[in-house]
Amino acid sequence: MVTISRNDLQGLIVSCPGLKLVEVLPEASYQKFHLRGAINIPLAPHFDEQFLQIFTDKNQTIVVYSLNFECKLSKQAVQRLQELGYRNIYDYEPGKIDWNAAQLPVEHGTPKTAPDVKQQGFLFL
Repeated sequence: MVTISRNDLQGLIVSCPGLKLVEVLPEASYQKFHLRGAINIPLAPHFDEQFLQIFTDKNQTIVVYSLNFECKLSKQAVQRLQELGYRNIYDYEPGKIDWNAAQLPVEHGTPKTAPDVKQQGFLFL
């Protein structure tokens, strides 16, 4: 399992076209705030099926995150995805609390679409 830091994630966003961000927390937590461009696939009974339906390319670069270091949902999700054959899965273990504390871009509510992160116009200072 590959875990990444905030700086690693910022680098991936800049260097990896088509990068996808996936929050695995329940929808209510996602709607409070989430990383800009992230989609929500809660780690729940139908997680595997939902993920396989959305991400048919198992070589897609995907970063999974949850709340923070204490929350182990992202780690569990990455393990399941590796078992399903996904090869470029990263765990942003510090989670959305770390991202928000650094005052990096977040969104509130449910986005209408799930665009590529790179197309969101990130600017890191």
